[in-house]
Amino acid sequence: MSEVSAEVLTQFVAKQAQVWQSVALYLSEQNNTLVEIPTPTTTTVPLSDLTGLSADTVLHIHAQFSECSDAPCLFVVGQQPGERAAAEKALLEALLGTAPETVDTSILPTVQEFGTHLMQGLAIAFGNISGKTFTPEQVIARYEPIVFPPNFLTVDEAIITRFVVQVPDRPPISLSWLLTEHLARALLGMPEAAPDPLSTLAAEPAAPAYTPTATPAPFNPFAEAEEAPERNIDLLLDIPLEVSVELGRVTMLVRELLEVGTGSIVELQKAAGEPVEVLVNGRLIARGEVVVVEDNFAVRITEIIPPTERVQRLGA
Repeated sequence: MSEVSAEVLTQFVAKQAQVWQSVALYLSEQNNTLVEIPTPTTTTVPLSDLTGLSADTVLHIHAQFSECSDAPCLFVVGQQPGERAAAEKALLEALLGTAPETVDTSILPTVQEFGTHLMQGLAIAFGNISGKTFTPEQVIARYEPIVFPPNFLTVDEAIITRFVVQVPDRPPISLSWLLTEHLARALLGMPEAAPDPLSTLAAEPAAPAYTPTATPAPFNPFAEAEEAPERNIDLLLDIPLEVSVELGRVTMLVRELLEVGTGSIVELQKAAGEPVEVLVNGRLIARGEVVVVEDNFAVRITEIIPPTERVQRLGA
């Protein structure tokens, strides 16, 4: 058993603002409403401090990435035992419109889809950081005492990120994300830690393979009312964005740049007739062709980047 590496924890904490901003953008795009996730707190927690999760009935989500199938993670609704009931109610109100009087298995598919959206947002965010691809799989919502996956049983500490999802006109939703150092290293693109040569001396029998199965159900999370699901997008309409059009680019040496003067010709790395790129806040969102409208240059849009790819670029 070994503690979480200080280097891994430092790198993981440093990326949290970027990661959760990207997750919030993805949730906003998927649900047509403004979702905000302030920078969370991330630290380590001894596994011995989490034994209460295995004794109490807790609304939680088991999930993993297919590229890290040996490192499942957990999302626990609520950050502390005393606030879990309020957090569960806030989450169900956001997902269902109103929270049921009692939590039962009928709400689990909806919570499961919310977990899938969280995992997809994290996949996009950490994919931008590490340059790798992450694919969510086996996202399972449960309302019962937590059975920790085998990868948690071989360490003495886990990484815990406590975050809050804020949706307009709804109570804030507090959650905790539990993961092991192995998954954190993979998400950051860091190499695996060197094995402890003494670890085999105290090895315990392997736990049964963790293979949950379930079928997610479609839903419209965060919708305020069934009859008006699209009006939440109005909350985003007054946000100012800088739109620019890029004709082309070229790389020059300082020596070459100093030689540029009036009448010089700078050849761009783009053939004549190729589409120009339309950028929003410096991110590519469309391509088009240059036209003239009443003595002004303009751009006729010929191609739109798909919404999911736009969110990925905004979170880069």
